[in-house]
Amino acid sequence: KLEVFVFFQQWKEAIDLVRKAGNVRRFLSSTFHSVRYTFLEALTYLKAAQSLSGWKRRQMKKCAHRTIHLIRSWSKNGNMNVVHYLCILEAELAVLSGKNNKAKEGFNAAIATSSRNGF
Repeated sequence: KLEVFVFFQQWKEAIDLVRKAGNVRRFLSSTFHSVRYTFLEALTYLKAAQSLSGWKRRQMKKCAHRTIHLIRSWSKNGNMNVVHYLCILEAELAVLSGKNNKAKEGFNAAIATSSRNGF
């Protein structure tokens, strides 16, 4: 369901689902599903934060940071399959912070990394 909500940019429904599900990574059967879910979770937090303000925005941003930190640790441990996800999330974080040039560089880096790694 999360994939569908993200695909159709239904961020309220996506965030409700993420909140309801909790930490499902330990129940996911394969690394691919765990990585994909973690990326979608972080993206959902960031996109939800863009439409919020005040403490709710800070709360969503904090949750996104926690999830991005997990993906960053996977990348530092040599998982090359998450580098493009990390670039996308850092670009979205820049969008949230109003740093448009940094966001553009991040999205371009995601495209380059995806191409280089065969995605």
